[in-house]
Amino acid sequence: MTAPIRFRVNRELVPRTLRKFLITAAVGVPTYFLTDDDGPFIGTKESPKAWGIILTVFISAVVFVVQYLIEVDKQLETLRQEVASGLSRINEATELFGLVEESAVQTDVVTQLVRNATRVDKEMPTLVQAFAQWEIARISTLLRELGEGNVIYEGEDRDWLLGLAHNTQHSLDALSLNVVDQGPSEFDGGFWTTDAGQRYLDLQRDRIRDGVRIRRIFFVDSPERRTSEVFRRICKMHSEIGVQVRILTPAHLTSPLGVFDFIVFDQVLSYEVTPSTPQVGEIATHTFVHTLLVLEPPRVRQRIERFKELWELASPPE
Repeated sequence: MTAPIRFRVNRELVPRTLRKFLITAAVGVPTYFLTDDDGPFIGTKESPKAWGIILTVFISAVVFVVQYLIEVDKQLETLRQEVASGLSRINEATELFGLVEESAVQTDVVTQLVRNATRVDKEMPTLVQAFAQWEIARISTLLRELGEGNVIYEGEDRDWLLGLAHNTQHSLDALSLNVVDQGPSEFDGGFWTTDAGQRYLDLQRDRIRDGVRIRRIFFVDSPERRTSEVFRRICKMHSEIGVQVRILTPAHLTSPLGVFDFIVFDQVLSYEVTPSTPQVGEIATHTFVHTLLVLEPPRVRQRIERFKELWELASPPE
């Protein structure tokens, strides 16, 4: 059985066409009565009635054509605006793609990000859409701040630490404070016994196998922490994978200035964490004010020189 043929009618076309005919009729009908044999202007016996009909048709046709031309002009103007907008978007996309090709970021990675972003459609839950936009905005802010020289994150961001360790090519020099690694309490392994700490150690093992030099200074602020069995095991964990370890105590220092938790990657970037240990009632909390990525060459050079000084002052583990 043959399926019936269905015609699609443009719903906007019918009212526009009907309106043209109504306007044409509104002009044509009065014109006809004014130009027929009984009309006040041409209504004489010598004037054929046909001339009235011809004049009516002519005037009506002019009115209809004028309406059509006005609509065509509007459509052309709309089309011009759409074409101009489209060309503007094309020019902007071409410019952006050119900037991506000139940057150090791989073009296919950016293309993949854009393609994957299009997979977040409007059918997804609002929460998922908002979360995706949040993450894209976060990455955008990170890239902008990297270009400006410094990146700051409120709190602690371990993903940066793992990402930098994974991509280190030459060297990693770290000054680790116990107040950052495990907080104000007695040394119990802290960060190094967590999932992030173990993954960080695994990444360092892999980088050392690839020829990366890794040095770590543990700053220990009390003899009890230094002689702790847990602390000895932490030092051994580092030494066994090839990390060069030294221990720094307040007795080694002539000034506490410059003793803060930082890591210099490839001598071009410093990863710094600022801890905070406020007392909430009887509970000492272990929080972080912010994480900072420093890329400004003078400030990175200061970290490099300070690490060299502290490395000379520190002593190998017993």
